Amino acid sequence: MLVRIQPPRLLVLRLSVTDTTGTHRRSWSMPAAPSGSPAWQLPTAAAHLIRLHRTQTPPTVDAFAAHLNELTRTPIPFPQAPYGYDPLHDRRVSCLIDLHAEPAQGNERWPRSSLMVLEQETGRCAWSRITRRQGAYAVIAYTHSEVTAEALRLADRMRTRPDFRTAATYELAEQLREWTQRMHRQVKAEQTLIRAGQARQPMPQTRRSVRVQLA
Repeated sequence: MLVRIQPPRLLVLRLSVTDTTGTHRRSWSMPAAPSGSPAWQLPTAAAHLIRLHRTQTPPTVDAFAAHLNELTRTPIPFPQAPYGYDPLHDRRVSCLIDLHAEPAQGNERWPRSSLMVLEQETGRCAWSRITRRQGAYAVIAYTHSEVTAEALRLADRMRTRPDFRTAATYELAEQLREWTQRMHRQVKAEQTLIRAGQARQPMPQTRRSVRVQLA
């Protein structure tokens, strides 16, 4: 009997940074099971954007690589293996998190960013889903929604099949949910203050000229 061994499914995290020297890209991968999903890996991208905002430093690929290295001390596995292929043409990739960042411009305090998340399955029941978000606020809000959905899923599983592993995973998901909730509230408050300041600015007055034509 011929037994086909399927290659492990992968999550790929790719960062692209565009600055005055051009566009620089780097990718990392990890097994898709059990933590290679947007809910578990998006906080990596959100945390880095928040750090860049707090320190007011421009994004670089090397800084993000150092950020990933720091995460090796956390209980949640994150992508560490360099990935040198095109994830859009790799059948092993079940999830691609593609973050693009640029330095802030003018009075902006957040790095300019855009996010694309591709989730897919190949085979007889193939499907794919693409989610896009523009701007740091939207990336953090999307991260919070994904983590919250995962925490709710695990809470439901705890009610039906309680076991030690599920309980430990649920506790980690709840910690992530609480952190993303705090970050989401902070950026929403900042967004509200910015909009309020814009609303208080006086509207530029334009002088209307009237031409009178005498018969």
